[in-house]
Amino acid sequence: MENTEALGGGNFIHDLDEFFAKKYSDFDLIASMPSYESVTISMILKNKNRIEEGEYAANEMRKISYQPDPAKVLAELKERYVDNAFTFSVRIAPFKKRLAAFFGSKNTVGKLIARLVKNYGEAPETLAEKLGVSEEVWNGVLKGKYIPEKPLIYKLTLMLGVSHDDNIRLMRECGCAYDYSDARDVVVRYLVDYRIYNREMIEKAFDEYRLRRLL
Repeated sequence: MENTEALGGGNFIHDLDEFFAKKYSDFDLIASMPSYESVTISMILKNKNRIEEGEYAANEMRKISYQPDPAKVLAELKERYVDNAFTFSVRIAPFKKRLAAFFGSKNTVGKLIARLVKNYGEAPETLAEKLGVSEEVWNGVLKGKYIPEKPLIYKLTLMLGVSHDDNIRLMRECGCAYDYSDARDVVVRYLVDYRIYNREMIEKAFDEYRLRRLL
């Protein structure tokens, strides 16, 4: 189900920005912004001096959200961000997984994806064109020959409106995880967490961060 009302329709970009500022972790890029200012652990702890919070604070002090002027730093990052990451849609499954698929195992990634697609009201065998992959590649996924990489997992997730739990399970089964130093991963995680699957809103979120559209 598309969640277009929970965040007030057009106001969702503000919420996305706040989420991004708290999650994005490419400190080298953040620190290169003209408005970036050094932040100390003591500033994060606000003089509480609790040792157990030190490690957490050391990580958090690198985030945009703890900058004196986070909106300005984020605006600069958006303006300068270049989406130059490249990943293939699939990779060849390990031999043991391909062998299990050949002998009809019900626990292959391909079978999991087929069940997931059916649960969200689509026919697995008809999705190749919608996902932007060849019939040969998609059939290879369903048969366990190939394992989806993140771009294809994200397309499936956003196109079907997959739940947070199903998305995380699919990522895990495919050997993937969110990388918060990648702006695309942060934006997709926000859309998944808040169940924003309206096509126009997805495109607006990607455009806001100068990301190549997936759908």
